[in-house]
Amino acid sequence: MPRIVMSAGAVMLLIGFALSPALAQSSGGGKPAQSRQYMETPISSEQQAAAKQADCRKEAKAQKLSGAKRRSFLRDCTK
Repeated sequence: MPRIVMSAGAVMLLIGFALSPALAQSSGGGKPAQSRQYMETPISSEQQAAAKQADCRKEAKAQKLSGAKRRSFLRDCTK
């Protein structure tokens, strides 16, 4: 008999955990949800550098640069 009581208690506990997020989301009061812009992570300096390099490569391609002129342009552009 104690096993049945413990099993029923465990089931009730699991059901309670399963329902808690649904109950928390359905509440109408409280603070408004944060907008998406605040949840996004800021762009790192590495990502900014990679974006700038990509822009410089596109510009070098548009100018049809090659060889030493291209390398010099990319070096100066990414500074």
